[in-house]
Amino acid sequence: MNSQIVLEKSAGRLTVRLSATRIGPDLLVVISGGAAHIGAVGAGNTCSGLASSSVITMPGHRDDRIAKDAAELLAKKFDCNCVVVVGVHYDDITPQEIKDVMIMSNSLISEMEEALRTAE
Repeated sequence: MNSQIVLEKSAGRLTVRLSATRIGPDLLVVISGGAAHIGAVGAGNTCSGLASSSVITMPGHRDDRIAKDAAELLAKKFDCNCVVVVGVHYDDITPQEIKDVMIMSNSLISEMEEALRTAE
């Protein structure tokens, strides 16, 4: 069964959007904001209860932390293959706004987990 969830959070001038799609037992997540793009792709999976992840980061982008951490976390929680694509860009983003993007992303991931569990 394929199910899709779309969530969004805002803080000041920032908006972060998450969409998640079940592809059979697996999970595809896209996190974007501002000038949306593909900045990093994280892939996570589980084997014998252990989760691992890998990340590919496009040159000049810094979206890798969110992609890698989310892919590993979600693969472990849902015991599935998981791909997380992240691309958030705001011109002249401040250090505090970067923290806000991280907080919103983590919050959206938690909300998505609950929504997917409810949908199952």
